Amino acid sequence: MDIKSLFNTKQTILESKLDILLEHPVTKGEHCESAWIDFFRSFLPNKYAVDKGFVFDYKGNVSEQIDIIIYDTLYAPLMFGTDAGEKFITAESVYAVFESKPKIDKETLEYANNKLNSVITLERTSRGVINAGRYCKPRELTDIIGGILAIESVGLDTIEKHLKVYNNIDVGCAIKRHSFLVKRNGNNVSISQATGKETVLAFFYIILDELYKLGTVAGIDIRSYANATLDNFKFTIIE
Repeated sequence: MDIKSLFNTKQTILESKLDILLEHPVTKGEHCESAWIDFFRSFLPNKYAVDKGFVFDYKGNVSEQIDIIIYDTLYAPLMFGTDAGEKFITAESVYAVFESKPKIDKETLEYANNKLNSVITLERTSRGVINAGRYCKPRELTDIIGGILAIESVGLDTIEKHLKVYNNIDVGCAIKRHSFLVKRNGNNVSISQATGKETVLAFFYIILDELYKLGTVAGIDIRSYANATLDNFKFTIIE
């Protein structure tokens, strides 16, 4: 079995989907997030869910609308959903958030960075979990991966220059140009990229590796949400 040819086919299908959607004036305005959502769902393990929607915290703060959200399905409850297919997802559940645009450039990087910031700055809780009958202390909160997705893109040097300012973006993929992974060390920014027929294949591995490094999100302290929404009943929180 030629794995590389399988992923070349996946890249061709994704590119064709996005090209068709961009030619339609309505779906173009929606930034083709549905095609990207289908792409992520096609390979991510079942512990991850992928949807568009909003992210909220126990204090009632709500993010801007996010095109693609990768979130946990095992240990974090989904609170709300709409008939339009949008989800309202607890901040503790989120692994990664992406914005979808026709092209990656200065304007879309800035726009995506601001959108992602509305998620990253939400307040998240963390609670110990019971594992094999034993209590485990709360784990530290994991980073939330931020990314931008597109068909076309400006050059890597231009992206690298802008990402010194727009520091919420960790990964990106423009299927007709390149995919990239951002590495930061203090004020220094460097980017690794893949191009050509390996663009989507590399992005596939980048996403899986970044999610692997996060492990599982911290356990949500549902008591904080209860205490924020109940008037006649309050949980005592002692950790």
